[in-house]
Amino acid sequence: MESNFSMVVETMKPVSLCLVQMGDKGLELVKAHPNVLPKQVLNELTYKSMPMGAKPGEFSSAAVGDLYYSSYVFSLPREDSRDNIAAIIAVYNNMKYNIEGIRKVFSFIVKELDSKKLLKTEVVEEIMPNLYKGFESGHIKIKISSIATIDIDFSEKEEPEQKDITNDLEDDLWK
Repeated sequence: MESNFSMVVETMKPVSLCLVQMGDKGLELVKAHPNVLPKQVLNELTYKSMPMGAKPGEFSSAAVGDLYYSSYVFSLPREDSRDNIAAIIAVYNNMKYNIEGIRKVFSFIVKELDSKKLLKTEVVEEIMPNLYKGFESGHIKIKISSIATIDIDFSEKEEPEQKDITNDLEDDLWK
């Protein structure tokens, strides 16, 4: 079963993707892919990406130094205790990225994983390299189980504006 999602976006290539979750001693960085950001920046991202009182489904964008990020907070179901809270973060060199597009992609992926009972830290960690490559290439295709694939296509070309032929004809007639 394939889940498809298409949208027109501006540039979507992040510097890095990060996964943060609540740990035993507070917020912790689970993974950064690729791991290219300085430790100080990662620490700041960890705490700023999921502010106190953040709730699942919340999305935010802000700056850390000269980098910009967008984070999506979600709930990680657990069988043995109450659900945990996590955030997936996209980090960029500038603000010229489609913030709403990032929100839609993260929201869609989390909902799809949750609907397949695959919303787990390990699964999100595992798909991060493919998600990063997808943002780079403009096409995300992630096999999340033997029967489920997430397929998101980013078309960088906007549809050409359709001309209204009746107005053109009217203009030509009255010349």
